[in-house]
Amino acid sequence: MGQTIAEKVLSAHNVAGTAVYAGDGIDASVDGLLVINYHTVRAAYAAMGYPQGPPAVFDPERVFVMNEHVQPPRSVAMALGNRASRRDAERLGIRNFIESEPGVCHQMMLDRELVRPGQLVAGNDSHVTAYGGINAAGFGVGTLEAAYIWAFGQIFLTVPRSIRVTLRGAPRPVPFAKDVILYLAGRYGGAFAGDCSLEFDGPFVDSLPLAGRITLADHAVELGAKFGFAAATGGAGYRPDDDAGYARTIEVDCDELGYQVARPFEFGNVTGIGEVAGVPVDQARLGSCANGRFEDIATAARMLAGRRVADGVRFYISPASGEVLRQVAEAGLLPILLEAGAQVIEPGCAICQTPGIVLNDEVCISSTTRNYRGRFGGSECGDGRVYLAGPATVTASAIAGRIVDPAEYL
Repeated sequence: MGQTIAEKVLSAHNVAGTAVYAGDGIDASVDGLLVINYHTVRAAYAAMGYPQGPPAVFDPERVFVMNEHVQPPRSVAMALGNRASRRDAERLGIRNFIESEPGVCHQMMLDRELVRPGQLVAGNDSHVTAYGGINAAGFGVGTLEAAYIWAFGQIFLTVPRSIRVTLRGAPRPVPFAKDVILYLAGRYGGAFAGDCSLEFDGPFVDSLPLAGRITLADHAVELGAKFGFAAATGGAGYRPDDDAGYARTIEVDCDELGYQVARPFEFGNVTGIGEVAGVPVDQARLGSCANGRFEDIATAARMLAGRRVADGVRFYISPASGEVLRQVAEAGLLPILLEAGAQVIEPGCAICQTPGIVLNDEVCISSTTRNYRGRFGGSECGDGRVYLAGPATVTASAIAGRIVDPAEYL
């Protein structure tokens, strides 16, 4: 019997050296471990009797520590945690320690080629699935699992079932992968891929630039998946066998899809743009591990050229990394964004947190990853409404001051 991509990756990383299939339990050897919010891992070791931090690391070349969630630190406790992470990285000889470079950890992992096609990489953040955009297997772990991998470089995994999603259709002139993912969430439910591996293939995937494939893989976790792979034909990494076994097969004609929007307060609460057109917006956001790449920001700049952000709308734009910011600057896009009234903020995960509160009587449209209650302001702002959409829809809505179909601005 043939194998899916997940089965091939996990077979290659099975400590026992045997081929594996869905449902098998294995000890898997990882190629790398990403650690953010390092203070949580340090606290786990302290609870185990190591108050000075981890006594060792399985491979200082393959553990990646990034302080990007708390950089710059917003409190004394965060600053102390960052200092502890720096000292532990020096003590243990960790080569890939990033403290001061701004950016989203996942984009920096890709920028620096710390993850490669066919690899198995763990991380204590759910959006490590983004690495499937280059056909690597990224999976999220909790603090104790991260602490275990830190020491041993292995973890017990159950090989997931796989769902094949074949996307047909021609490429779009604007980033459209977000709209495809939102359609899937609305059509099949926000968790339809629960604990499965999602394989995206087909002509539409083949035509997608890397940025779009990363968006598909990144959002696999929003659909409940363990892994997400955007398996472009001719790309590096593993390909499924023709006779691989799938739990489910889905086909989508992307040519038939319009722009999609997730309404508050669930990723799967999705409708076509026409159903929410006209809703006034107070804030718009463009960025995150899902949609903060050069292609996303270039689309915004093209739409904003010669136009202005609507009065009363705060439009925050955050490049996904320092490298993306450099690309935006070198392309001459910053003056266009600033002259249009957009607020370009530092690269990083802050765009998914609170660079600007969404108050209880306000509306935000965002290309970020989640829209649950209090996402942009905490429990006291639980009625602030967040709509999720692709970069073109977010930008058009910032210009219009209300949710609109972006076609009229393209």
